[in-house]
Amino acid sequence: MADSKTAETFGGLLKKIRLEEAKIGLRAFAELVDWQPSNLSNLERGRLKPPTDARTITNICDTLGLSEDDPRRAKLFDLAAKEKNTVPGDVALVIKEQPGIPVLIRAVANRRLDDDKLKELAEYIKKFY
Repeated sequence: MADSKTAETFGGLLKKIRLEEAKIGLRAFAELVDWQPSNLSNLERGRLKPPTDARTITNICDTLGLSEDDPRRAKLFDLAAKEKNTVPGDVALVIKEQPGIPVLIRAVANRRLDDDKLKELAEYIKKFY
């Protein structure tokens, strides 16, 4: 079982969900996501950097049985991006598809909103849009 510190990495969270909820063995899961078992093991142990492309992470989430609105889905995207110091793959796709997103991000950055204000803004958008 993964401890809380390990679960805060992409590989740690993946392993925790895979074992505790999806109940899929390493080799079986590796086959389902078309990976080598050794690569999956190295990823879960932090020896291999996580993928950042949206298609691969979406496949992993779908295989784990995580619904579209499961917050752990976004957490996996965020952890993968954090470990590679990049924008999460799902966010990168939205930025490409929605020309107004960079404008919104710059507006938020220029206001230097703290985490509470960002959460408040997100809740406002969810409620009214």
